[in-house]
Amino acid sequence: MIRLLACLALFFFLVPVTYVRGPLAPPVDDQYIALEPIALDPRHPERTRAGQLVFLAGWKITSDNGEFGGISSMVILPDQRFLMLSDNGTLVGFTFDEAAHRAIRPFIAPLPDGPAKPNAFARQNWDSESLVHNPATGQYWVGYEHQHSIWRYGSSFSRKEAANFPAAMQQWPENGGAEAMLRLADGRFVVFSESAEHAEGAYRALFFDSDPADSSSTAQAFGYRPPKGYKLTDAAMLDDKSALMLHRRFTPLDGVSAIISIARLADFQPGEIATSTPIATLEPPLKVDNMEALAITREGADSIVWLASDDNFSGLQESLLLKFRLLPEKATEKARSARRQKQKAEASPGFSAFESDGSLKR
Repeated sequence: MIRLLACLALFFFLVPVTYVRGPLAPPVDDQYIALEPIALDPRHPERTRAGQLVFLAGWKITSDNGEFGGISSMVILPDQRFLMLSDNGTLVGFTFDEAAHRAIRPFIAPLPDGPAKPNAFARQNWDSESLVHNPATGQYWVGYEHQHSIWRYGSSFSRKEAANFPAAMQQWPENGGAEAMLRLADGRFVVFSESAEHAEGAYRALFFDSDPADSSSTAQAFGYRPPKGYKLTDAAMLDDKSALMLHRRFTPLDGVSAIISIARLADFQPGEIATSTPIATLEPPLKVDNMEALAITREGADSIVWLASDDNFSGLQESLLLKFRLLPEKATEKARSARRQKQKAEASPGFSAFESDGSLKR
């Protein structure tokens, strides 16, 4: 019964409606989702910059639902409707009231179908890692690991429309499949492996000439080389010429960190190796976890970057949602120039760190 209610909640969530802010209703079954505000740097809450990103807000997401967690990808629909995909084949959705830090009409529901039938081991069998959406048709595409495949679902996720197990993906590592996926404006798709080795430090990616869930689509291989020591975890279209790329790294010595970079779509060419330009690094003491989900929205002329983390269903990790504003490159270069001038002045003879009144210079 709870699963049926969850699926019904999913359907109604995906149908746009207006809502009136009012008292928060008590939780219904285990669909309740809580969002707790957090700072980018807990020790210095006033800190807001990370490279070319300006921190706007952040939240820790929790739920008592045992299927909640493992966020691997997300899309953001109109009216602040968030749709997150867990790597256990579960959809997590809510309309986000940012001002009140609350999730309206939340739901936690399984995908209607996948590479393996739902069972007690669905978390191992349904390793869903990537998600893209076509606003024109309402359709969704999901990329799966283990049983490497691309599935297409209808606008309300009511049913599976098509599924394809591309031959070019079948030799990818079991846990290194379709980690990220892009749908280009012309209908072509790009699917990135997390760890299928290509050449020269790059990992395998595929350029599909049409819908990758259709067995008639043709795939051509190329390589994507992430920043050294990092693995790609998600990607999102920034504009018609570039994409934002999310990468993560974990080492016992340094812990977890993430790099966000920009790639030119023109560099994604069959037979070639593409790279990207880092624009921000998230590492301790900044609030960072296993960052795996990336989405981009617009607020006026600003590009808004959303990141979410995969807690691996572990009590030692957290599900985070972070919101940033992307600074234009000119603004970033201006800030770099100002820092260089300040450093040069501080290094010059006769420089004093204090104002004439004895106060510390800022």
